Amino acid sequence: MHALTEKEHHQLIDTVQKKAAASLFFPDAPVLHVYSGIVQKENIWISGNRIAYVGPDEPLISENTEVCRLKANQIMVPAYIEPHAHPFLVYNPLSLGRYLTEKGTMISVNDNSFALAHLSGEQMEQFVHELNQAGGHSWLWWAYFENQHPSTAALEKWLKQPFVMQGGELSHWLPLKLGAQDLKDKLFAVRRSGKRMEAHLPGSSLNTLNLFAASGMTGDHESMTPRDVIHRLNLGYYTAIRNSSIRPDLPVIMSGLARHPGLDLSKLMLTNDGASLPFLHHATHAAMIRQTMDCGISMADAYRMATLNPAVYYHIDDLFGSITPGRIADINILESLEEPEPTSVLFEGKWLVRNGKQVTKAADLDLTGYFNQAERRYLPEDLPLCQTVSIGLELQNSVITRPYPFDPVSPLSDDECLLTYICRLTGAVLNTRIRNFAHSLQALGSTYSASGDILIIGRDRAAMHAAYQEIRHGFQGITAQFDGTDAFSFSLDLLGVMSTRSMDALSPKAEQFLQAMKKNGFAFDDPFFCLFFLTERHLPFVRLTPRGILDIKSNQLIVPTINN
Repeated sequence: MHALTEKEHHQLIDTVQKKAAASLFFPDAPVLHVYSGIVQKENIWISGNRIAYVGPDEPLISENTEVCRLKANQIMVPAYIEPHAHPFLVYNPLSLGRYLTEKGTMISVNDNSFALAHLSGEQMEQFVHELNQAGGHSWLWWAYFENQHPSTAALEKWLKQPFVMQGGELSHWLPLKLGAQDLKDKLFAVRRSGKRMEAHLPGSSLNTLNLFAASGMTGDHESMTPRDVIHRLNLGYYTAIRNSSIRPDLPVIMSGLARHPGLDLSKLMLTNDGASLPFLHHATHAAMIRQTMDCGISMADAYRMATLNPAVYYHIDDLFGSITPGRIADINILESLEEPEPTSVLFEGKWLVRNGKQVTKAADLDLTGYFNQAERRYLPEDLPLCQTVSIGLELQNSVITRPYPFDPVSPLSDDECLLTYICRLTGAVLNTRIRNFAHSLQALGSTYSASGDILIIGRDRAAMHAAYQEIRHGFQGITAQFDGTDAFSFSLDLLGVMSTRSMDALSPKAEQFLQAMKKNGFAFDDPFFCLFFLTERHLPFVRLTPRGILDIKSNQLIVPTINN
């Protein structure tokens, strides 16, 4: 990862000693020094992709040296770091990374769980290599291990990769409490590797937080209140504060922490936790830094949460997180510290954005070879009309579902829809109902789910049948028909959950779906996460699985699927 060659090493030293010319020189440039919190004018010398010198002296200049004088009031700050990214949610890792870079976040630490379900270890390594070759962002990764795959041996191999920063995120606390030996072995493998370990502990008691800390957890991103943050800090956790589309907790938390003078904020970081479109546009690191300052946190601390703090946490502060000699030349140029979104972006010593305009286009990368048509071993010819169970799913918010009883022969209430779940690999089927999803939805068909299984939701069986047929004949994505003339189709050509299109192309479609769902009765924040998490097993209280409706806390099956 960003290995320095011997030639680059000598070139860097020669540049500082004025034996070699700087490639880029910023004279008398105001710099936010995140280590001290001081803003000071410096002469900044760049040599290739590294910062060579920060101080009062001038470099050796040749005809190949670019001299760049900042405009009045402009200031340089380090690149922002996203410590907790989920890059497989409508957007893909390439499109997300490049979008983040344009907004000043040039480094991200990414969830690999979705890729792990579809790629072998060798394929994942090749994918990471090709991403880095394409460039435009620095993609770092997790080592997910919360199931039987990968094996402990495969996990240990992945952890040896220099671009792997941590294990996790570990969200199923029950197996740990029950003493699962396989999980203990994997926890020890991560500890032995010296990598960080991420937990997912919303609403956890101090006893549970202690258990996970003792097991090796070093960070958690699930604080919902200032008290949650302080509990985690007291137990040694680094704590990422979220501003996500389903948990926009940052304003409340930061306002509360600002009322604790003297509180050490060096273990706090900022994350949008995989915010979906279109909310992501309001949850960039620039936006989160601004919100943090608006809540009363000092300017220096707000910037550290997006730069130095995550760099120190992940042991990459020798590369990122500050404008200091030897670090990668990832630099944001702002119009002022009050406005954290950069107008110019220097990535690895080269201009990507200058004065608000993209000046360098990164190489293309064909992702279809890695994430193409989702495997569907068996799908029935018609939408199954097997018996409807009498337990449904009631949405408490965008992602939390509780079971509720209903009479299968009773008419739908205004807040109910029919729901058919079909396992894409076995054809196992469950017919039930879902409450608080929509009140005037004829039909919605979706391959967009954490498991890749198929969801058909609606109030009109004929329209639901038509939506199913679209998917059966190869459509991947979300298709919906609302009452009246409102219709929606969102193609997701990578495994039915991601698109090859750019963020600019995706955003209007995402906004259209969000508004259509809210207009037709979806009362919560994020219908994308709602669909995705209906089959995701790490959230309470009940989820759809190939076995049936599962109670997550007890791991007990409430009602089974039917195998066609």
